[in-house]
Amino acid sequence: MKKSLLLLLAGIVSIVSPTMAHDDNDRIKSLEEKVEMLTKQLGLDVVDSTEEATEPKLTLKEKYDAKIEKVKAKIPFDLSGSVDVYVQTNFNGKQTNAVLNRAFAPKANSFELGMVNILMKKKVKKVGFVADLGFGPRAETANNTLYANSIIAIKQLYVSYAPANWVEFTLGNFETFFGYEFIIPQANFNYSTSLAFQNGPFYHTGFKANFTVKKWNILAGFFNDTDTKSDNDRNKYVGAQVGYTADNGGVYLNFVGGNEPTTYMVNDSTEAPVYKNYKNSYDLTGSIKLGKNKKGKLGVNAAYHQYRYKELKSDKPTRSKYFTTYLYGQYDINETASIGARLGYFFNPDAAAPYVAGPAKHFVDFTLTAHVNVIGGLKLIPEYRLDYGTSNVFLNRKGNGSKIQNTLSLAAVYAF
Repeated sequence: MKKSLLLLLAGIVSIVSPTMAHDDNDRIKSLEEKVEMLTKQLGLDVVDSTEEATEPKLTLKEKYDAKIEKVKAKIPFDLSGSVDVYVQTNFNGKQTNAVLNRAFAPKANSFELGMVNILMKKKVKKVGFVADLGFGPRAETANNTLYANSIIAIKQLYVSYAPANWVEFTLGNFETFFGYEFIIPQANFNYSTSLAFQNGPFYHTGFKANFTVKKWNILAGFFNDTDTKSDNDRNKYVGAQVGYTADNGGVYLNFVGGNEPTTYMVNDSTEAPVYKNYKNSYDLTGSIKLGKNKKGKLGVNAAYHQYRYKELKSDKPTRSKYFTTYLYGQYDINETASIGARLGYFFNPDAAAPYVAGPAKHFVDFTLTAHVNVIGGLKLIPEYRLDYGTSNVFLNRKGNGSKIQNTLSLAAVYAF
């Protein structure tokens, strides 16, 4: 376009230029000088960086994400969340629709709802808040206490204050720092949850302080009884964490413990508080990214839980325990597909774990999961899982006891 304008100017100048030049060289020189002068006066010597540039072509996902960000920018706080649904079969025909050893996906042969999750948060300088609401069976299972029912559950509700960049104080109700997995499905690779997660704490209500020194993290807190949002006694749980985080992963050592009050029957109509009912839980969690492009990931989680119970002060304490360990692996094939596996062992000799099927002392489970990114935040998760117990705690197709349970599921998770 610029070349066309310059030729036009040259033509105009050639018409109006004086014919006083004595030869062709003078005439050409005169024309060049006048073209240069007119070019500067019209500003045509300024380079237009956008003239030759072509706009980069955006993918469908990039266009979608851009629209979502425009909507979020109009909201006075940060908004995120998820929706999940699933369908599952246990290959048991008409014998049962139950899927054992599952806290969050316990139904088979049915289209089932997971949870609607809405997370609102805002941070202004040193002060922030989080309000996390859940709707549906998954939210109810993890929050089935004072402020939860089949309609709505307050998953998290807390305020935070960070007087310096190395310390933050939090007061309210927040998800646990204990373990490898999370309540929200989009934060886990496997859709079904492990026996380690569903037999550990889900959340805490209380106060915690988090300190960061370079790559080290130190946490300490005081909480109500585990997985309660309101407390009726003065006893409190304590929690602590020491963690180290690097570019390729991290490792964390966690502790939660306290006296969980309960009662026992003195006679048929009278209850009395027990003297001691301690529960101490220890947990090691770690993960590392693998490969040049960090497409692979390995994780580990091991936890030990111990109870110490005395009805009366004069009684000899009874002790019970359970132990679990899990290995995780996943690999991103490309931007669309990923595959991963989880292998776990659960030892429950005293039948102390709350979410375990039947009286078996030993459980092993293997889960094979794939992720397929459809568009935007929509993800399909096909999953196969095999559970094994040392006792016949499951059912087979004939309705008899079985040591094995097979399930195949397909979940759809939309995160925004």
